[in-house]
Amino acid sequence: MTWAIVVAIAGALAVATGAALQERTARTAPSIGINQLRLLGHLVRSPRWLLGTALTFSGVGAHMWALSQAPLTVVQPIGVSGLLFAVMLAAFLRKRRLTRAQIGGCLAVTAGLAALLTVLPDHPGDPALSRSALVCMPVVCAVIMLGCLALARCVGDAARACALALAGGVGFGVTSALARIIGVAALQDPAALLRPLTLVALALGLSGALLVQNAYRTDHFALAYATLLISDPLAAAAIGVAVFAEPLPADPAAAAVVVLAAFAGALGVVTLARSSGPKAAPARSGVGRGPVAGSSISERAFRF
Repeated sequence: MTWAIVVAIAGALAVATGAALQERTARTAPSIGINQLRLLGHLVRSPRWLLGTALTFSGVGAHMWALSQAPLTVVQPIGVSGLLFAVMLAAFLRKRRLTRAQIGGCLAVTAGLAALLTVLPDHPGDPALSRSALVCMPVVCAVIMLGCLALARCVGDAARACALALAGGVGFGVTSALARIIGVAALQDPAALLRPLTLVALALGLSGALLVQNAYRTDHFALAYATLLISDPLAAAAIGVAVFAEPLPADPAAAAVVVLAAFAGALGVVTLARSSGPKAAPARSGVGRGPVAGSSISERAFRF
């Protein structure tokens, strides 16, 4: 189990580093309005963003391998421990100092999420679903993502980061559930990979990824990344319970852990929302085609 713990730690650091590198590139991307394909084109031309993406995928792979070699209660808390490291690295790349509130918020989210993941269902349910369930799951996901997208249009910077990251996390959670369904079917019939459900999963995953990049562009990285870490596993767990009939923890001790973990996570997110974000910059007058100097990055991020 020692190697599983080492690999899990390495995976968490890889995912955290990848997120910080992606944020650095996404934050400096030009304003592109609603054309998210142009944003994707800009990102894939950046070696730093590609390196961040590669680190993220390798970290997820390491986490999955560790789960196959060690108990869930050991690996899952390690998997979410990279939040503070990611926020520290992002601050270092931008030559900023973290406040005590930001550090405390990250620790609260990490502790709450780690505790919650230890009591969530870890016994896979039946992935064989009816046609109506296969249709409803991505449709409900799309409705939630569009709702978050609409909310992001009319709220402030911090709430926008939270809404976009929440939409991305839900998209990732549903994509994971669909990938499990597709993977189980492909073991019996490899042609299952060519079914329309695969395209649906890819579309949701890509949409979630673009929404997360836009959340990073709001200049509230700590809040966005914390929201993503929370919403992704919770969405997957909700699908497991509602769709795959996976059991919820029933004993009082587990219920108490859920309540305390939810409180810690909510406290951490609120703390990050109040303490993270761009520092006020002095207003300056400027001319030219570029953005006015002193304008916040979030004003140019994710315009509709």
